[in-house]
Amino acid sequence: MAEIETLLELIPEIERFGGREAVLYDRGYRVERWTGHELSRRIAGAAQVLDERGYGKGDRILIWSENRPEWLAVFWGALASGITVVPIDSQSSGDFVNRVQEEVSARAIVHGTSVAIEGVELEPLPIERTCPVSDSPAKPAEASSDDVVQILYTSGTTGKPKGIVHRHRHLVANLNPIRKEIEKYASYAKPFQPIRFLDLLPLSHVFGQFTGMFLPLVMKGSVAFVKEMHPGAVIETIRRERISVLVAVPRFLSQLHRHVERRYRLAERRPRFEKGLVGGLARWWQHREVHSAFGWKFWAIVSGGSRLPPDEEEFWFRLGFVLVQGYGLTETSSVVSTNHPLRPTRGSLGKAVGSQQIRLAEDGEILVRGENVSREIFGVKAPVEATGDDEWLRTGDIGEMGPDGTLYYKGRKKDVIVGADGLNVYPVDVETVLNHAPEVSEAVVIGRPTDKGEVVHAVLLLAERDADPSDVVQRANRRLERHQRIREWTLWEEEDFPRTSSTFKIKRQDIQRAVESGATSSVSREPAAKSTSTRSLLARQLGRATGSIGSSDALSEELGLTSLDRIDLMTELEELYGVELSEGRMARIETVDELESWIREETGASDARDSAAGVSARAPERSYEVESTTPFVGLVRYARSRPLRFLRDLFRRLVILPLFHRYLPLEVEGSVKDISGPVIFAPNHTSSLDTIALLAALPPAWQARIAPAISQDTFRAYLEGNGRWGQRVLSALQYWLAVVLVNVFPLPQKTQGVRKALRFAGQLANDGYSIVIFPEGVRTPDGETHPFRPGVGLMAVQLRLPVVPVHI
Repeated sequence: MAEIETLLELIPEIERFGGREAVLYDRGYRVERWTGHELSRRIAGAAQVLDERGYGKGDRILIWSENRPEWLAVFWGALASGITVVPIDSQSSGDFVNRVQEEVSARAIVHGTSVAIEGVELEPLPIERTCPVSDSPAKPAEASSDDVVQILYTSGTTGKPKGIVHRHRHLVANLNPIRKEIEKYASYAKPFQPIRFLDLLPLSHVFGQFTGMFLPLVMKGSVAFVKEMHPGAVIETIRRERISVLVAVPRFLSQLHRHVERRYRLAERRPRFEKGLVGGLARWWQHREVHSAFGWKFWAIVSGGSRLPPDEEEFWFRLGFVLVQGYGLTETSSVVSTNHPLRPTRGSLGKAVGSQQIRLAEDGEILVRGENVSREIFGVKAPVEATGDDEWLRTGDIGEMGPDGTLYYKGRKKDVIVGADGLNVYPVDVETVLNHAPEVSEAVVIGRPTDKGEVVHAVLLLAERDADPSDVVQRANRRLERHQRIREWTLWEEEDFPRTSSTFKIKRQDIQRAVESGATSSVSREPAAKSTSTRSLLARQLGRATGSIGSSDALSEELGLTSLDRIDLMTELEELYGVELSEGRMARIETVDELESWIREETGASDARDSAAGVSARAPERSYEVESTTPFVGLVRYARSRPLRFLRDLFRRLVILPLFHRYLPLEVEGSVKDISGPVIFAPNHTSSLDTIALLAALPPAWQARIAPAISQDTFRAYLEGNGRWGQRVLSALQYWLAVVLVNVFPLPQKTQGVRKALRFAGQLANDGYSIVIFPEGVRTPDGETHPFRPGVGLMAVQLRLPVVPVHI
């Protein structure tokens, strides 16, 4: 395989995907899929939009957005036009964006829907409007390997921002050896295509780009992004979309670990065989219920962005999954070393990638040299004639090297504690022991200066507030060497340690300053995407001032919260706190005070706490409420099977429509010839024959793709098991006939089950079915139109479907 000289050589590869899936985006209720052909045309569309606005080679644009398919299109479109991209993490503050803009003087900012663009002094371009579908594929401009691709800033910088310059030669130096290795296994991978990566790392992060843009492309696979980032939603996406590889930061893997352990009550048991293929199969079989939940295609986890604790690696290994760790920095254009996915070395960072060189300085600092290394800071001239040790990039990390060249991580150089006896203490070693204690949610170990040298100081974030920290420290010290032992400790009073907003690395300097000043509860924090409270979320949804909502206000009666409003609120709360909430419990919440108490119970946090990127600071152990299943899901899925579709089509053509036309005259005004589905049909509701009337008015091609929503209360006797035996039998018969012969799906009026119904409606839309919903919510035989309930609007927004009004 010939090596590439610029990233632009990959753009034609996207077009060659043709009709194969290239990227998908799980929006929560609806999944959007782009083929290689569409992604290629949108890349061309983005290049055209930027060109029409007068942006060209040498100009710079900011991309400030959550992960989504349009991010890829704008990045590649800008690249094709010779425009330098400046990615900004979606969790960054507007102030940080303005400070970056002062540095780079960008022409415009392309922004997503999750960021607050107000206050940013730059021409805003909504990302969804920046990449229309073009009639032809992109035609990349001429470029050299020395042209600038992007300027990458680390989010969370509080002082003057520092941007690392990536040129084509830096990025392809990392990519070429990976492409060469992948080519060896290309023929073996064909039966498993498309190999889907679920990328939870931000695309503003160099490793997130590597796993979200470059690696899926060279593997001829696809990448998935998700809107909902709590463990339950991610597992469901992995199973439903048949994800092969999950890419995440250790912070999220820890959350996922706790979720899986609680959900399946995993016993501390070890398989009989631990090594080799037999051991892997034994572990897989022992935890087959976990593999079933994730889906049988899912097999590997890639951890990046920060160090993965050893116990996390051990947990996923014990379940029978392959876990791949790597090591890299922004300056190294992503990867320095990585484990081979088929031959991982547990506990290590793998071996050097390609022609890179790694060596250790006398003090153990990891030094790196290679074509992928960028030592150029924007606005500062890069060193040109570095010689000797100046040729090596000093990473600031301490490592060890195995005899076979395998790299092991020991910690940050500046974090090393030098005791009075001159012996070095690596905080990571002490933290590993502390984090094994069940009372500890997380620990940070720092060195506190004294007259006799530095002493080991533990900062503890307790999972159990009433736990005895002195007992935790004593037990840890019994497992540590004499020079490693903890001499003093501090309880961290906040709900979480301060972290960077993209990879959730702990800000040790902030903790050090807080401990030295004695003000551990007033440490500065990185602005969160949604720093808010439950009540302010509720106020925003209702369009009211937060102060106007009282604790005793009833959600339904006084605030007018509908079942769909509750689902919308619950989704936002899940994103804010990073937990999975129970629909059944939400349905029973009556007042604002009950809602706030429930959220505190679920999150173990004060209601006003901040949440970094929607990832919960810590999720306390709790038993998950078993929600009642929604019995319609199984049947309505079978209703779309080929035999039942054929039966339904036959019944419609031979029975329903002939009888309707025989006895009821029908006049139709208007047409759907200029409309492409799927859509939401929203008719008024005059009689029980309205759905049949709509079917009769539509062309045959539309008739076969209609899915009417119907109140679940219509079949309450069957679905909820209420009423006498005869009523339940009659209700079941009516329900089965309605589902099989008319393709209806019940929509609950209460919160419980609504989200499943909405997700199912999204699946219907993904399969090309148009939804029929009566927005009045009641039947009006006199023809008078009643006020619309908000459900149709919420469904249109959540499912991203146009609404077609119908008057009967």
